[in-house]
Amino acid sequence: MLLDNFTAYVAAVDGEPVPAGRKGWATQLEIRAGHRTLTVEFVRGVFTSRAELSLEAAPDASYEVKFTTDAQLFGHNSFCDFWIVDLGTGEKATAVTKSPVTRGG
Repeated sequence: MLLDNFTAYVAAVDGEPVPAGRKGWATQLEIRAGHRTLTVEFVRGVFTSRAELSLEAAPDASYEVKFTTDAQLFGHNSFCDFWIVDLGTGEKATAVTKSPVTRGG
């Protein structure tokens, strides 16, 4: 399949893969408070991107992966920007990280 729905999700926390993977993109994931490294991925058909985000997770906070990309059927397909938003405040909880989009076969 060349293209499907845009999906961004947490693939790993502190290097440990998240078992739900892409299929669990809308499933809540419990993250312990403290400094965490989140590996996030973007997938749309054959286009993928991956980045690591540094998060200072607060107790009882809720976060969401956000992204923007130019991955389109007739786009440049060159980048994906990832960041995490604190749902309680609406503020960015991580820096925006730009990663290249690659095309798989």
